[in-house]
Amino acid sequence: MKVLKITDILGINSTTDQQTKIHSGEAFTLWQHLAQRYDIFELTDIFENFANDVVFKAILALGLKSLNDEITQIENELNKYGISLPPRPPKSINTPSNTEILRDELMFRIILMGIQSFVYQQVQSLLQMQNPALIAMFDKFLKNEISLFKKLYSYGKLKGWVYIPPSYNPSS
Repeated sequence: MKVLKITDILGINSTTDQQTKIHSGEAFTLWQHLAQRYDIFELTDIFENFANDVVFKAILALGLKSLNDEITQIENELNKYGISLPPRPPKSINTPSNTEILRDELMFRIILMGIQSFVYQQVQSLLQMQNPALIAMFDKFLKNEISLFKKLYSYGKLKGWVYIPPSYNPSS
């Protein structure tokens, strides 16, 4: 005699069934985050080719590794749910001979602003999620992004690349 679970009797999906389903918003969010990571990967790869500062190059390489790990995870999720992937960026970037066209300081600020907006977007995406596995994945991505932001900001501040707004003293 088969023992029925309460979920079978009530017609409720089991927890594992619920975890393997996603809603349309989650599907779009996964696709959108992958497309953005592809673009950011390509831009960071270009910046790494143009960077002069050795430590900044190492920071960019760390960012590329982190992006590549996240890209792989999101690609796996999209493949698991049968969602087509956005077009991938080129495997390699041809760097022109004049690499002084971009300054390290400008590239730093572009990446810092990108991370800031990515943190905000990842929080918004995390709040939309209902699938526990996706919540855990985006939570991990968010923590990693904040950690990268802290490291990049500290380095930029040390180099004098972070804009420091003027003091405001209303009583003067």
